[in-house]
Amino acid sequence: MTDFYDPRQRDPSLSRRPKNRQGDDWIRALLLRVPVGRVATVWQGEDGEAFPFITPLAFAYRAKQHDIVYHTNIVGRLRANTGQGHAPDGVRATFEASEIGALLPSNSPLELSVQYRSVIVFGTAHLITDPAEQEAALTTLSERVFPDLKIGQHTRPISAEDLKRTSVYTLNIAHWSGKENWAAQAIQEEEWPALAPELARLRPTS
Repeated sequence: MTDFYDPRQRDPSLSRRPKNRQGDDWIRALLLRVPVGRVATVWQGEDGEAFPFITPLAFAYRAKQHDIVYHTNIVGRLRANTGQGHAPDGVRATFEASEIGALLPSNSPLELSVQYRSVIVFGTAHLITDPAEQEAALTTLSERVFPDLKIGQHTRPISAEDLKRTSVYTLNIAHWSGKENWAAQAIQEEEWPALAPELARLRPTS
């Protein structure tokens, strides 16, 4: 067994393939253009047993605050995991956003590949409880996902009743990691006829 990925010994945001690593500007650009991501949280039972969950959702990256905001229903797994009587400092959470390209064929079963760009964020998630901060986060999120839509202009303003019906979160970013592998062709074995790049296909839509 290796301690290569032990976060106590090694920064978990440091990917193992340096050639695929991307810098901060690249990461910010991806987070600003991808509208949907996945946040991972853990329910810690009273008996010590942990139950991890992954929740797909729309999000917005706020460069000034260096955080990610999102919202869910007033009840549910994400709300329970983030607000389950934890310390006011918040709970650890991990976030992922990605772009997927073509599926790449290979004559080696272990080298079948896919084009991807991805960001992993490590940080601390909090419930936003201040109404003004909730409204600001929801406005940013709505106008990020729908760039041509302005709250209060194309929609009615966000009301106090709206805020009572949703849970709004901020994930404060401690570390992040960006990776890209957008090769035109997967690795091929020399001992077997190579598969043509033309066999690559776009990822399924469902």
